[in-house]
Amino acid sequence: MTFKKNAFIPLLAFLFSCRSEQSSDSIVLKIIFTNDKAELLVNKYVYLVDISKKSVVDSALVKGDTVIFSEHWSPNFVPHMVSVQRIDTFQGHPYLRPMGFQNFYFAKTVNSSFYLDKGVTILKPYLTGFGNNEQSDFIGSKQNEPFLKGVELQFQGKLSVNRQTIIKRNISKIKAYPYSFHLLEQLFYYKEKFLNEDLKNQLSFFDDDIKKSPLFKSFTEYFSTSSTYDKAFPSIKFENQDGNYKKIGSDNAAYNLIVYWASWCAPCRKEIPDLKELYNKFTNKGLAITSISIDGDKRNWQTALQQEKMPWQQLIAIDSTKAFIDLHYDIKAIPKVYLFNRKGELMKTFVGASDMTKNLNELFKKF
Repeated sequence: MTFKKNAFIPLLAFLFSCRSEQSSDSIVLKIIFTNDKAELLVNKYVYLVDISKKSVVDSALVKGDTVIFSEHWSPNFVPHMVSVQRIDTFQGHPYLRPMGFQNFYFAKTVNSSFYLDKGVTILKPYLTGFGNNEQSDFIGSKQNEPFLKGVELQFQGKLSVNRQTIIKRNISKIKAYPYSFHLLEQLFYYKEKFLNEDLKNQLSFFDDDIKKSPLFKSFTEYFSTSSTYDKAFPSIKFENQDGNYKKIGSDNAAYNLIVYWASWCAPCRKEIPDLKELYNKFTNKGLAITSISIDGDKRNWQTALQQEKMPWQQLIAIDSTKAFIDLHYDIKAIPKVYLFNRKGELMKTFVGASDMTKNLNELFKKF
């Protein structure tokens, strides 16, 4: 997404025009600073962050009381979750701090993310935090209603409620918000928790605009491959640090260890010394390691590679390759590690690093 930067309008003009600027051929985010704390941000940048990618998509320098991000609408645009953030410091270290607003459905709840959609979205954020006599406001598209209301679909999991009751409840919620990407994303995230027939039943109640979206269409591919979900050796090529696309691992390896991680994931970084130990012990005995980053920003990934100096294959899943991972693998927490044998058969998975080293050392004793 490419936004126009550094566009500003007087607050008074904005207040008279905001209700009439719902243009279908543009996406506009207006951020208004209306209290005496606004001077804290003058001549500083605010950042627009894509929540799913965990990456900055644009920035703007604050010159007055209003900042505008805008993008011309295209047929490929899909409402998606974003956050407006500013640089703050903690113990002398800079970090991006989300700027929250009061959730008008729940008086004591502050949200910092929201759905960006066609038309005008208005954000009047807190600058110093909830409860400091600051005023905040948010006006967004209908996509935000089920999200801010906390409408959640259910899946059976550990619930004692029977399957038919859960599906009935979910369908009732989808009927209430058939346009909701928030609900569609939940179904996709937990797709493996449902029978295919139950997924298809729930999907049928979304409206036509949702059904045209790439995410909705991806269910078709999922249905055709669901029997191998989270089990198959990845069949596509991923980008390496030189910008070339390479297949994963080695055909000659007795075992291929695939590690999904990200630069922002502290447990992922913490387990790297353990991976180095495994690499040094077993790489000459048939073990191949591949780390696949799910960073939304290649620059952060490249920086982490320079810092960590991992000597094995490094790849990144981003854009279409990240979509492939989301469709075919259950990676809801990282680090997640998959161990495949020479035939490409899945032997074991590890979520987190706690028991990975011990288990792999036991397995590789025969080397």
